[in-house]
Amino acid sequence: MKTTVKINLSGQIFTLDDDAYQALKDYLDAISKRFRDMEEGAEIISDIESRIAELFQSKISDKKEVITIEDVNDVIGIMGQPEDFLEEEGMEDEAGRSYAQGRKSRKYYRDGDNAIFGGVCAGLGAYFGIENWLMRLLWVIFFFATGGGLMFILYIVLWIAVPKAMTAAEKLEMRGKRVTVSNIEKTVREEYETVKENVKEGYEKVKTSKELKKTKNVMDEIFQVIGQIVLVFLKIILFIIGFVLIIGGLAVLMSLSIAFFFRDSVFPTEIFGSPLHSFNEIFGILGDPTSMTLISIALFFTIVIPLIALIYAGIKMMFRFKANDKMIGLTAFVLWIISVVFLVSMAAFEGWNFNAYGRISTTENLDTFSSDTLVVRMVSDPGIEGFNDDWYFSYDDSWNMISTEDRFYGKIDLDVAPGDFTDYEISVRKNSQGRDRAQASINAGTLEYDWDQQENTLLLNPYFSLKKNYKWRTPGTKVTIMVPQGKYIRLDNNTRYFLRNVETVDDIWDRKLAGEVWQMTEDGLVSVE
Repeated sequence: MKTTVKINLSGQIFTLDDDAYQALKDYLDAISKRFRDMEEGAEIISDIESRIAELFQSKISDKKEVITIEDVNDVIGIMGQPEDFLEEEGMEDEAGRSYAQGRKSRKYYRDGDNAIFGGVCAGLGAYFGIENWLMRLLWVIFFFATGGGLMFILYIVLWIAVPKAMTAAEKLEMRGKRVTVSNIEKTVREEYETVKENVKEGYEKVKTSKELKKTKNVMDEIFQVIGQIVLVFLKIILFIIGFVLIIGGLAVLMSLSIAFFFRDSVFPTEIFGSPLHSFNEIFGILGDPTSMTLISIALFFTIVIPLIALIYAGIKMMFRFKANDKMIGLTAFVLWIISVVFLVSMAAFEGWNFNAYGRISTTENLDTFSSDTLVVRMVSDPGIEGFNDDWYFSYDDSWNMISTEDRFYGKIDLDVAPGDFTDYEISVRKNSQGRDRAQASINAGTLEYDWDQQENTLLLNPYFSLKKNYKWRTPGTKVTIMVPQGKYIRLDNNTRYFLRNVETVDDIWDRKLAGEVWQMTEDGLVSVE
């Protein structure tokens, strides 16, 4: 087994085997010998080491922690040998031969060398290969075309989030050039020449106008302070946004987890007057347990993965760190796509259970009584502890459901209509859904409903019921009291939440019918009082 050596390269710790260490040492010694006597040599060597460290970083992973001689040779092949660019002509020839090996895609950095306001547009120009003035013109056009606000926010976000190209390697990447020793040397030389020219021009200007220099320095300092204040302010805003994303994401994630897996654990037993059920309970009511378990898992991942991504984005905004998370993100995205596709497929499959409607109806004559007024009253169901006429989930008639250990209970609809005979009648219509009309009718037949008559009082159960060995196929039960013309009916106060679409002469709201006596006429119900 080869011995290993730990080195510090550009502030990063790497582990190399003996052969790799010796090859790297010889290479860096040759680089140092080539550039150490140059005025700009220290910066060239520093940028070359930074680039080598970046390439080494891409070659290590959880399974591979030691840099081998093959890795070093690969990096040297990308960077180029010092002797290959001792002569200017040789540089171009070698560039042509090693282009495929050293080729690198562009990276977006802010261009500080050509910056006006942060270097955002200059960096975009370098990235897309467009002149800086043209990129700035395009930005101004889009600014006014979108009303200004969106482009302003985008500019600020890019200013904060995108790093400025600092090293020669980053400036080469910004323009899509190969990051080789030759190109790094060229870039650093050009920067030094530019700095020299600027210093020379600045010196000449200072000689001709010292007051102008003083004024300019003062203005530069003022704008620099203002820029720092704005930058700090924007970082604070970004921190707040990240904090909100984290808290909001965690709150929603916790709520969904409770809704999926728990009941009556954090929330009260009723929300807005409705019994609380977990998603798993509702899914179990609707379909096959195995299918609904798979749907629950797919739905959970479909919702939770974006929430976790949102929380992670908030953490990165708050703490501004970089992480090698591309593989994790790709895996999560693939899992999310699979969950969405599976969820849609299973939902479509289970949806066939609600494809058709079916109904069955029964009509019975009420027993005769001496009074001329029929009293209708709701009574509590013995299967439910107590009766609370405000305790309903009233989003849709199909979902007025209460669950006990062995049964589901749904709220009935109560109607009053003209009768065709001299006696009072009661009609009970049960309806449900299924894969086809025949199955839907069978499902409707599984619904149970009971009522009772005591003299002139009709006692109605406020609920129909369904045994839990059957599935909830959006069932419903409508009870219609048919009143002969000229006779009377009194609707008790506790019927007000069950009355639905009752025809009256004066078109009175259903709930206002409760508590009064009504007479059936040719045109409908008329209030006696």
